[in-house]
Amino acid sequence: MIFKLRNLFVMATALTAVNVATKSEAASPNSFDTVVFLRACSDLVPNVDYALPMDAECIGQSHRMCELADPSAEAERCVSVVSNWMRDETISEWSQIPERKRLGYDPPPAAQDEIRDAKIIFDNDVLEQFAPAITDCEDIQIEGVSDQVACGYADALAGRLTLRILQRAAERAEEKQVP
Repeated sequence: MIFKLRNLFVMATALTAVNVATKSEAASPNSFDTVVFLRACSDLVPNVDYALPMDAECIGQSHRMCELADPSAEAERCVSVVSNWMRDETISEWSQIPERKRLGYDPPPAAQDEIRDAKIIFDNDVLEQFAPAITDCEDIQIEGVSDQVACGYADALAGRLTLRILQRAAERAEEKQVP
């Protein structure tokens, strides 16, 4: 029964995204609504073992689709749109995570915070698994994108993926409590 309800929810979310995308296309048929894609794709990612790579794929795919929709646009514009969405969504949803479950972060963590903390606190399973995938700002390079915007992307990505890990952990805890 739960599986069927989840499938129904997924279908409803997809149809809503198509409806919103169709309305925005009617206003501007040559544009791709990166934010609508990010929301819809993120909503479709289930709470499964490989959810984090799926979240990352949504983010990467939105960036690629943005660039494909407007090949003449600067790469930095698409990276900025994706970064801003991740940052805004993370900040707005962060307060919903109980303070004791935020891994000691009051505002959402930046990439540098997680790299530093993973080196200090390797007894934390979440950081231990996640931190090696985070790129130091000094090492990140995205073709056609300034170092400042690329670093902002890395920070927004670190915060967003940390949020998603904590949200899923909270969902699993709730599921265990339901008889």
